[in-house]
Amino acid sequence: MSNWKIRIAGLILMILGSILFVWSVKYIQSEWPQIFVGLLSVFSTAMGFAILIMPIDLEEDNSNSE
Repeated sequence: MSNWKIRIAGLILMILGSILFVWSVKYIQSEWPQIFVGLLSVFSTAMGFAILIMPIDLEEDNSNSE
């Protein structure tokens, strides 16, 4: 995958996490499903942020394999 596709995937995960968080707070009335969806939203946001700031050296990896 190219550099921008990985960054876009991280951004999409962050957006998905924020949507899940808002959905779990506003629309889920039961306690345990709200906790699990909230934790999933925090995990998605954290993984998206990690992917977004992750250093990527695609060119260096390709030159070392030759």
